[in-house]
Amino acid sequence: MWANRNFHSLKDQGLANAHEQGSQAWLDGRKGRITGSKPSTLFFNFKEEKDWDIILEQWFGDKKEDFDEIALARMAHGSHFEDVSVKVILDSIPGSHFYECPQIDINEHYSASADGAIIVLNDDKTPLWHANVEIKCVAGGVGNSQEKMEEILRKKWKLPASYYMIQIQMEMAAQNAKETLFVCTVPTLTRFWKIKFDQEYWSLCVEVLENFRLKNVGFEVMLSKINKLKSASFRISKSAILFQDVETVFDELKDECVVKKIKKYCNL
Repeated sequence: MWANRNFHSLKDQGLANAHEQGSQAWLDGRKGRITGSKPSTLFFNFKEEKDWDIILEQWFGDKKEDFDEIALARMAHGSHFEDVSVKVILDSIPGSHFYECPQIDINEHYSASADGAIIVLNDDKTPLWHANVEIKCVAGGVGNSQEKMEEILRKKWKLPASYYMIQIQMEMAAQNAKETLFVCTVPTLTRFWKIKFDQEYWSLCVEVLENFRLKNVGFEVMLSKINKLKSASFRISKSAILFQDVETVFDELKDECVVKKIKKYCNL
């Protein structure tokens, strides 16, 4: 990570023993727990009763998932531009400080791995705002030009995707944060939303995930509950407030995005 006095690594925070995201130790820590990225599987892959055990095995089993070259390239692109976009956050939000987050075990069954947390300070250094941060690198980054990636972001991301809502609510619960700064980024544009923690929605998430984990309801009931959760996720997505768009120029030599123009839609 580039040097920036407002970027606080795990080591800076006295958390040097915490595992870096993506490391084998970090992956091992996720085994046996429902993590933020897992629940969206229910929205897409739970269609028949036989899918129940297949998904549970994916969540809790020891089988290592295999990825093809395209998937690996997309993952590498996403991981890289998550780091690049942190500089865009710090350069475009005055008084902001970004903190790397460790894996947080909520309990023996749930664990959250947020991309970070942001604290914004007033001019007198008193806290103005604190939020969970979730960064999504959209448009794949494989075979798409920078122009094409920006077009996809502008046209298809009018709102955060609803299937990420469980993940960010889990992260907010783990960090005791009242809001999430949801960030979608491509090399030439980064779009920011603010999304509030919703206790009613989070309680529904836990209820549905526990029913699924324990298999203590019938298939038709489970399917109905997942559809209810899916509708509620759309509601949370639609409640997102567009905060700002930041146009950037990607400097390949420095491997960073340089802020060109900021369009703010609301205040913190």
